[in-house]
Amino acid sequence: MFAYSSIEHMGLMTFAFGIGGTIANFAGLLHMTVHALVKSGIFFAVGHAAQKAGTQTMADIRGLVTTSPTVGWGLMLGSLAILGMPPFGVFASEFLILTSAMESAPWTTPFLLLGLGVAFAAIFSRVLPMVFGEPSSSRLPHPPALVPVFIHLGLGLMLGLYIPPYLNGWYEAAARMIGG
Repeated sequence: MFAYSSIEHMGLMTFAFGIGGTIANFAGLLHMTVHALVKSGIFFAVGHAAQKAGTQTMADIRGLVTTSPTVGWGLMLGSLAILGMPPFGVFASEFLILTSAMESAPWTTPFLLLGLGVAFAAIFSRVLPMVFGEPSSSRLPHPPALVPVFIHLGLGLMLGLYIPPYLNGWYEAAARMIGG
């Protein structure tokens, strides 16, 4: 499911670059970065969840908050981040893409909002039972090492709140080079 979600995010990036202009290009570059950070954290958490449950079938993975709280919360926070909830970086980049669309091609805005809404509903409805459902396995005897998950999510959060000047300058220069 999260791999399919990556296709959606590649579409958002393509949409941003297709709109063109410095702000949309900046948003596309920012989206590339935050998507890569957040999605890698999610895949790490999902890998732990699948190992814990002994299956990759989503219907068979339930109650992670009970059986492995760090995995459960890592997956929940990662899902909220990748779905564009504030204050994560995906929200910032999607907001810039949306406002660029509203300015440059307003007729695309309803389609963009509909697509984002469908993606949100599809992912969120599948993740909630995995995290908060009735547990389908026993508690882990030891907590998994999830430092990479929370480092990646933390960086994705940071980029939603603050873009370091050197990175901002790089994005601006690259956005101008792309043109628009």
